[in-house]
Amino acid sequence: MTQDLEIQAAVADLNTYLDAAPRPDCDPVEVGPFTLFVSRSPWPYYARPTVGSRTPITAGDLDTLTAACAERGVDFGIEWVHEDHPELAGLVAAHGLDLSSHALMRAEAADVAATVIDGVTLRVVAAGDAALLAGRATADVAFTAGGTEAGPEGAAERDAFEGKLDPEMAAHLNDRARRGLTVTAVAEDPTEGVVAVGSYQPMGEYAEIVAVATLPSARLRGLAGALTALLVRHAHDEAGVRTVLLSAQNDAVARVYSRVGFQQVGTTYAAEPAG
Repeated sequence: MTQDLEIQAAVADLNTYLDAAPRPDCDPVEVGPFTLFVSRSPWPYYARPTVGSRTPITAGDLDTLTAACAERGVDFGIEWVHEDHPELAGLVAAHGLDLSSHALMRAEAADVAATVIDGVTLRVVAAGDAALLAGRATADVAFTAGGTEAGPEGAAERDAFEGKLDPEMAAHLNDRARRGLTVTAVAEDPTEGVVAVGSYQPMGEYAEIVAVATLPSARLRGLAGALTALLVRHAHDEAGVRTVLLSAQNDAVARVYSRVGFQQVGTTYAAEPAG
C-alpha cells in the first residue's frame, strides 16, 4: 500500500471514530449530506458530513443545515476532515462563516512512552475527585488566556473559574467520567494544586485526546507533552485503545505532539457564524 493510500485509510478510520464519539450524549439527525448532533447535555455539539458520503456539498445544503439548527434551537457549527470534503472550506467561507483549521494527528498507542516531570504528580482522576473540576477550570483559564507562552494567570484564576462552574456542567463532567466516556488526567504541583489537564475519549480501539491545557504560570515545563503521553498509555493499557488521534491548535502545539509520537495525517476544519 502506498503512503497516500495508507493516509486515506487512516483518515477513513479516524472519520468513523469522529462520527461515533458524540453519539452517547446526542441525538443524530440526518440533514441532507450532514449528520447534525443535537446535544442532550450542557455541552454543545455540531454537524459533520455523513460518514461515507462522497456527494459534493452545495450552498443549498448549508442553507438547509442552517434552518435545521434554528428549528431545533441549536447553534450552527460544522466540523469535518478536509481530505474527505475539500470543497467545503471554500464553500463555508463564501457563505460568510468563520473558518479555522487544525492538524489532524494520530499515534499508535503502543509506540508512545510515558514521561516523568520533576516536581509534579501526573495522575488519572476518577469521577468525584475534586481535581476533575479543578482541571476543567484549569482548561478554562488556559483557553481564555490563549497562546502557548508563559503568563501570569495561575492558581487564583483557576479557583475563580472553578467557583463559577455551572453545577449542571459539573454534574455532566462527573457523569461522563463515571461512564468512562471521558478519562481525565491532571498535573499537580505540591503548592499550586492542579496546573495542567488533559482528557481522552475512548470508542472501541480508537480514542481522541482533547482539552490538553496548562495554566500560563506553569507553561514551558513539558507538562502538556507529559500529560498527553500518560493519557495515551492509559488508553492503551486500561481501555484497549490501539490508535489515538488529536487536533493540534497550531504549529507550536503540533510540535509538542510530534515529540510525543504523533504524526499529521490530515487537516480538520471547523466553521461557525462570523462574530
